[in-house]
Amino acid sequence: MNERIFTAAAARFPLRERDIGAFSHIAGRGMDFRVKAYEAPGAGSLCLMEMRAMAGLMKMETAVFSPTGLDGPLFSMDAISAMGRDTLILELYDTTLSHPDFSALEEIRTRYASLSGYDPGEHWYDPMRLAVSDYKRGRKTAGAYDPYVRDYAQRYFELLAGCARCDETEKKKQNAVFADGLIQNGGPAVDQFRKMLGDEATADFLHKVMFRC
Repeated sequence: MNERIFTAAAARFPLRERDIGAFSHIAGRGMDFRVKAYEAPGAGSLCLMEMRAMAGLMKMETAVFSPTGLDGPLFSMDAISAMGRDTLILELYDTTLSHPDFSALEEIRTRYASLSGYDPGEHWYDPMRLAVSDYKRGRKTAGAYDPYVRDYAQRYFELLAGCARCDETEKKKQNAVFADGLIQNGGPAVDQFRKMLGDEATADFLHKVMFRC
């Protein structure tokens, strides 16, 4: 899945890999994370993460694109496979200054509406989450998710490329609202990072690597 997102991003923006030091490999508590980060000059930053746990019985791919030079929403994808069940989470968060229209992604959601969905429940970030976010879950359905991720990412980056340029300092402040919300409210991944890295290093990872704020 991450390869699909990397390819879609690279088709619109030049990507330059960043040196993230020790954050490139995070391990502990039976989990192993491999992380890569890329700068898209003038546009934003892409973070790709792969996790393995339970002797390979659980796998997760995560991708986050944080716009900084373009006033677009933050993109987040999680693809999780565990014990034969596959989950796909595609989310956009309004970290923008001018609230551009990304409703064209609804056509992509409709195209894959036959894939079984689920209710993600209520979360602190719901006011920031755009309606074109989507949630899928099924048994041994990862192969069906691949074209969905490809099409969704391609449309997202197409729309992002058309967004207005903005002040990077102000845009990063908006990204920080989301990152700080995760730090304050916690979540499955953030809680695990805290246990492996501690509070300070977890905050550094979110601010400097994942969300670039």
